Amino acid sequence: MREDMTAINGVHDPTIIEHEGTFYLYSTDTQQPKTAGVPIRRSKDLIHWQFEKQALSEMPEPAVKWSKAQGLWAPEVIRYKDEFRMYYSASTFGSTTSFIGLATASDPLGPWEDQGEVVKTNATLAQHNAIDANIAFDRSGEQWFVYGSFFGGIYIAPLNKETGKLQEKSYGQRIAFRPKTVDTAIEGPFIYYHPETDYYYLFVSFDSLNDSYNIRVARAKEITGPYLDWHGTAMTDQEKTPTEVGTKLLGSYQFSEEPVVYAPGHNSIFTQSNKESFVVHHARRKPFSDQFHLQIRKLYWLESGWPVISASIYQGSVSRMPKQETLLGKWEIIQFDHESQVISSQLQEITALKKEGRSYLWGENEFVPYYEYIDQKERLFLSGINDQGVAFLGRKVYEE
Repeated sequence: MREDMTAINGVHDPTIIEHEGTFYLYSTDTQQPKTAGVPIRRSKDLIHWQFEKQALSEMPEPAVKWSKAQGLWAPEVIRYKDEFRMYYSASTFGSTTSFIGLATASDPLGPWEDQGEVVKTNATLAQHNAIDANIAFDRSGEQWFVYGSFFGGIYIAPLNKETGKLQEKSYGQRIAFRPKTVDTAIEGPFIYYHPETDYYYLFVSFDSLNDSYNIRVARAKEITGPYLDWHGTAMTDQEKTPTEVGTKLLGSYQFSEEPVVYAPGHNSIFTQSNKESFVVHHARRKPFSDQFHLQIRKLYWLESGWPVISASIYQGSVSRMPKQETLLGKWEIIQFDHESQVISSQLQEITALKKEGRSYLWGENEFVPYYEYIDQKERLFLSGINDQGVAFLGRKVYEE
């Protein structure tokens, strides 16, 4: 699977917005290229990207004074009325001395004006960590501030959408956390409300960003939780085996004759103006390296109301739907498990299926099929969740 290499290297913790027919990508300052602040990239098709400039090249003084940070992390960008708002994180690795600030602009490229503190933490003030901001919207259009990384877990607090800051001086409430036995490894929260199911979906990343990152999801009827996975286990559960909490959607994997996708994680969800939705995340070409890069994948929905992630990187949309008879035959299947090792594809044959709404049942496993472009050719894929509540991906085998 070829990738467009233009400007996708060095992208970490990505988020995308659309404005006047152009897509803008914001990410962590990784010094790739050598910049300060928040790198901004631009695209017309979500495939070909070019680096434009950096936001906040002058590090905001309150953030630096508090955190002693050398760069800015994990930006979240939204538009409210005629104002673009960037929530940036300033921290030092492995510390809870952290600061989330707000900057505003009238254009996605800036100039950005710092508006100061939204929330800050240290070991004296709190047990959790003020980084990885996400602005979530509830079913009535109100805004919520979601944040947290390792340490004390993920928090949510009501936001004043007119000021862009917290409604009250409170850290909010905790909605997900993991025990010390797994190094409390949870971060990168993103809450997405899906009107078709009337559920809120909390996406998070588990484990080490260096090699074992993986994307999990849980859902709730109210934005403040409780968030439950496919098994009905709460994301605050401390009794169940930690690796089995959260519905695993994507981890390290390899299809035959393709490079390994290592440590996919820290995703956001982007819905463009034509209503297509995408999972935007980074991955590594090599563990424990700075060879991270952007990946954009389509987001699909099962009839059961759970999201699944495309098996391939986005290279353009294919509108036609697969016919049922084309789904029979040999497939390369990536069956994830609860752990974090690389999963290699295995040949399996689909001989019988049952249609159920937008999904198909393959035994007790539910999936959606779809065509996607690979090197300008249509290829057939599937994404689903098995009867153990763990995702699987498939690529149809074509006889040469």
